[in-house]
Amino acid sequence: MSSFYQPSAELLLAFGFVPYRAPAGQTRYSRPSDCGQETIVLYDDAELTLLEAVNGRLLYSFQGRLASEAEFRVLLRQVNWAAEPSLSI
Repeated sequence: MSSFYQPSAELLLAFGFVPYRAPAGQTRYSRPSDCGQETIVLYDDAELTLLEAVNGRLLYSFQGRLASEAEFRVLLRQVNWAAEPSLSI
């Protein structure tokens, strides 16, 4: 049986993401970026999607499953998103 990783609400909040409404089967978190909006969608089947809206255009950065928090942080860095907790409260 495979086990997949999804970031916790606490981790996403520490990274500056805030929850917002989502359809059944999904949990969504979003935060502003330098040029738009970064969104993480968590699905009930352990899949996740990273989306970034820039200048009114939606860019899909990643969709799939992860094995660990370390892989999640590497993924964030690969798409040029901050991968450390934010200092703002």
